[in-house]
Amino acid sequence: MEIKDPKAMRALAHPLRMQLLELLAIEGAATATRLGELLDESPSNCSFHLRVLAKHGYIEPAPGRTGRNRPWRLIDIHQSWTAKQHNEAGRTAASALSAALLEWECSRMKAAASTPAPEAWKGKPSSGGATLWLTPEEAERIGREIDALLTPYTDRWRDQESRPAEGRPVRVFHNIFLLPNQDQS
Repeated sequence: MEIKDPKAMRALAHPLRMQLLELLAIEGAATATRLGELLDESPSNCSFHLRVLAKHGYIEPAPGRTGRNRPWRLIDIHQSWTAKQHNEAGRTAASALSAALLEWECSRMKAAASTPAPEAWKGKPSSGGATLWLTPEEAERIGREIDALLTPYTDRWRDQESRPAEGRPVRVFHNIFLLPNQDQS
C-alpha cells in the first residue's frame, strides 16, 4: 500500500499503532482485548488506536464480527511512502513517519541483538550494510529488487496455513538514503 495522504502518514507515526499493525500481521486477526493482553495495554486504548488505523485504511473488521468480539485484520503487510509530496504538509508528514519508523526499527534491532536466539536460529538472521556510489535510478532499482526478494514470503501473513511449522515472525527492514552533507550535485 502506498501512503499518499498526510493524515494517514501522521496516523501511522505512532509507536503503539506500529505495534498493533505488526501484531495483526502475526496473529492474522485479533480483538482489542487480545492485542491489549499482548502489549500490556488496556483494551479501550487499543480499541481507540485500532479505529484510527481503520479510518486511514490500514486495517478492517475481520469476518465474524459479533457483539463485543470484534476482531480486526491487516489490509496490506507492506506500506510505503515518499517525501516527494506536492505540498509542505505532505513532506512534513512523510518526514515524521520516516523518523518514527526509524526510531521504532532501531529500538527493536537493539532489543533483538541483546536477546538470546533459540538454537535453531543461531547464526541465521543477519545484519549488514554498504556505502555505495549510486545514481538515483540505481538506488530506486535496488529498492525494487529488495521488495521483489520479499514478495514470495509476504502472503504468509494472511494465509496462516502457508506458514512453515518451524517458522517464526522475522522483521526485514531496509532503508536506502543519501549520506548527509555528501551532495555532490
